[in-house]
Amino acid sequence: MRENVTEGTICLKDDYGLEYKIAKITYIEKEDESFRYVFKPYYNVIDMLSADIFQGIPGLRIENRKEEYVRENIVPTFISERTPGKNRENLWEMLQSVGMTYLNQLEWLIRTDTRYAGDRMYVKRYSDDDEKRMITVDYKSGRILDMCREVLEIICYGNDVVGQDYEINDANRKEFYKLLHQMYSSEMDVRKKNHINGVRVGASQGHYKGRKRLQLSTPRLYEIKKALATHRMTEEQALKELGISRATLYRRLKEIE
Repeated sequence: MRENVTEGTICLKDDYGLEYKIAKITYIEKEDESFRYVFKPYYNVIDMLSADIFQGIPGLRIENRKEEYVRENIVPTFISERTPGKNRENLWEMLQSVGMTYLNQLEWLIRTDTRYAGDRMYVKRYSDDDEKRMITVDYKSGRILDMCREVLEIICYGNDVVGQDYEINDANRKEFYKLLHQMYSSEMDVRKKNHINGVRVGASQGHYKGRKRLQLSTPRLYEIKKALATHRMTEEQALKELGISRATLYRRLKEIE
């Protein structure tokens, strides 16, 4: 019996734009319309994350630390809460907008840039680059902050690092992450604060006039957040109604959590 296989990588980004590889997700669809979802969590990355960034994969008890979580002929919560269902009224238009001719919910999630309001996770297409690798980092000169960022990007994505006189792998990944992330985030926070203070000083001296913060209705933001979560409103509709950018939308939604 022939099978159609779709593979994706579940990721998330923190406040500093660092990307974390959370799990591999595979959708297997057979000719008789039976299907299977397989989740393979990357615990070497998950174990580094704090609760304010990652609260688990909806529908999976990852605390059981299974190598794989399989759902036979059941659409997992992770998929159902962030993709259109087969009875969606405007389903055909949504599929056409991303070049699809039939509903494959994982494929739709991969092809769109829609973000679920309930967490930071998104899915991109799985590739060979997502396989765990050992990456060499050789800094003989240059800024420490740049090196710190490069190493963080590698270990946050689950890869190992080898340097001139050190190695980072699953045995010490969490410890290195805590140290490097603290150094990096502290420096970036200082820079951000200095930038804001510099803008304020410039404005007070008449050198700069910043944009006034757009006032949005908090009750309406709650309604939009719920509508996005239940797919009664698309991200594009929310942006058009509010007249703001995607970044501003999710910043405001986070503020009301």
